[in-house]
Amino acid sequence: MARGVVKRIRGNSRIIVCAGGPNTYGPGSVPHSFSHPNYLHMEKTALKWMENLGREAHQHNTVVDILCAGTCPVRVPVLQSLAKASGGVLILHDDFGEAFGVNLQRASTRAAGPHGLLEVRCSDDILITQVIGPGEDAHTDSHETFKNDTSLSIQMFSVEETQSFSISMETRGDLKSDYVFFQFAFQYSNIYQADISRVITVRLPTADSVSEYLESVQDEIAAVLIAKRTLLQAKTFSKAMDMRAIIDERVKGIASKFGSQMPKSKLYQFPNELSLLPEFLFHLRRGPLLGSIVGHEDERSVLRNLFLNASFDLSLRMVAPRCLMHREGGTFEELPAHDLAVQSDAAVVLDHGTDVFIWLGAELAAEEGKSAAALAACRTLAEELTEMRFPAPRILAFKEGSSQARYFVSRLIPAHKDPPYEQEARFPQLRTLTTDQRAKLKSSFLHFDDPSFCEWMRSLKVLPPEPR
Repeated sequence: MARGVVKRIRGNSRIIVCAGGPNTYGPGSVPHSFSHPNYLHMEKTALKWMENLGREAHQHNTVVDILCAGTCPVRVPVLQSLAKASGGVLILHDDFGEAFGVNLQRASTRAAGPHGLLEVRCSDDILITQVIGPGEDAHTDSHETFKNDTSLSIQMFSVEETQSFSISMETRGDLKSDYVFFQFAFQYSNIYQADISRVITVRLPTADSVSEYLESVQDEIAAVLIAKRTLLQAKTFSKAMDMRAIIDERVKGIASKFGSQMPKSKLYQFPNELSLLPEFLFHLRRGPLLGSIVGHEDERSVLRNLFLNASFDLSLRMVAPRCLMHREGGTFEELPAHDLAVQSDAAVVLDHGTDVFIWLGAELAAEEGKSAAALAACRTLAEELTEMRFPAPRILAFKEGSSQARYFVSRLIPAHKDPPYEQEARFPQLRTLTTDQRAKLKSSFLHFDDPSFCEWMRSLKVLPPEPR
């Protein structure tokens, strides 16, 4: 079924395709079974046809979003090419339930501007090496107006708040000036066909020392940039496994380049100026983007494409989850996303971008009145955190000890394996627990082989930075 949403006469349109299985009839179709003797050739033909269809839709100011649901494989690569070329997205759902309905509503109301052009200019000493995001190289005639214009031009598939570009740059040599300049110019048509232009010019000071440079680095942005460059290469599960080793090498490289070697030791101290970065990267390598939490290749492909085009806020949450513990009076305390948060008398919300989990401890769940109030507060918080997010995440609630609880616990760093002094340093809330509560928490953990963050760092011959 396809539903066209027309914003205005001669304006932009959005087509929403609701799919419960693959397209097996007509142009762009593939056989229902992978065992078909001509499957690979037919899939290749379908990919090309769908991409051309998406480009034609884009030329007619039409964005195609594809919402899939159910257990039947929908042949993600084929449908993905249609959505991507038109400037839309493809989203997978478990069923035609609440999350599907929310995404259908948000897809039909979000505004997307067509004919987007992004031009990036920077000082002569800066070289743009890579751009990741929802666009492609644009062939413009700006050189006819500006004879010496060396800007990078990107044709944007659509212009939306839910998307972003990641731009990697490097210096051509030592910087002589005190400042470097960057300019970002956007041109696009809004939903009413009005032409919009925006120009952002930024002046950044150059650093005179390594420590000054490190102090200027924002850990969260650095983590997202590293993650996007890494995910760009992780096109299959085996490639994702290779990229985990690349993350390890990146951490070791930063430590050897900017850290300090310990006396009479081969260990390096990771620079404290970047204290949050290695934990973000640890979440990345073991989470759904690079780890084994997501098992099916279709799910992995959809997550990867969404992440590469996502806004900064959503990208950060997809890399590293945000953990909030419910407190008396309906307030919430933000805690590190460690498994030490799974305390039996508490309720916890974990926001991981495309999924939000609500976990109720067994002791709390046994008290009917308190658990109902805590669950309601957690669900309200989850809805507030994701009110403007597209795609809308799944919001899943479950109790301690249930089979589904593993989806929640697997996304937390297994800090219970660390010695007590290290646990308290990185998870200060532990100090508020009584001796009995700590003993009960310790006994609740099951042994498995996944390393903790500190164990992983030491396996790389790197000492973790001091927690902030």
